[in-house]
Amino acid sequence: MDWSRAKTILIFSFLLLNLTLGYELWANQWLRGEGKTVSADMAVELNRLMQSRNIRVEMDIPTDVPKMQEIVVKWMDGNTYGRKVTLAQPLKYNRFLSKGSLKDLANHSIPNAEAYRYDPVSAMDGVYRMNQLYLDYPMFDVTMELFMTDGEISAYKQSFVEVEKPAEDKEAKKVIPAYTVLRTLTEKFLQTGAVIQDIRLGYHGQLFDSEKKLLVPTWRVAVQGGELYYVHGFRGDVENAQLKSTTTR
Repeated sequence: MDWSRAKTILIFSFLLLNLTLGYELWANQWLRGEGKTVSADMAVELNRLMQSRNIRVEMDIPTDVPKMQEIVVKWMDGNTYGRKVTLAQPLKYNRFLSKGSLKDLANHSIPNAEAYRYDPVSAMDGVYRMNQLYLDYPMFDVTMELFMTDGEISAYKQSFVEVEKPAEDKEAKKVIPAYTVLRTLTEKFLQTGAVIQDIRLGYHGQLFDSEKKLLVPTWRVAVQGGELYYVHGFRGDVENAQLKSTTTR
């Protein structure tokens, strides 16, 4: 017997076995909800599908698959919330600066300004639009608009909510991957040649004038031309909308 050859075959067999067991362990973790990122196969498959439809994405597709909960929010009332307020003294602001810049605005007449983050998708000429954050995720329907004149803030309009403490009996659940969202949109909703400008995870719900409202984890996909798709983070339901020119409330 050629022991050298047999030894090589045994080593190769053990290596193959370890690779197989490693893959099965990874797959089982994913199925149990422990996977935190998408697989390479999923990315390759989506890329192939989008190329066949000539659909482009102008940003890196998020790979994280976090666990999130639904939240209940309550509208906050006040003298300024929900209406346009003209500042007695215009304020300088640069959206490219750090969060400290927003804190400065909060110290100069704009309440809770540091609780928002700039939203590049919904910006308009002369208006910066921002979303209020919860755990660093944007609440897409809770906005602040900064009206600019000669490079300074001359007025603002904002809505603001208070987030209730999540129920202890409700576990956080893993959201569907962004790659799954884009696959669904590519197959069923997007036109050939569509250009996706932005995809991000946040919270969304139909916010009317009721005192409290439920917001659910949602992927928002912005397509060139002003079309928006909101995809339910757990079920995958798709809602189509257009960019709006005013704040929700």
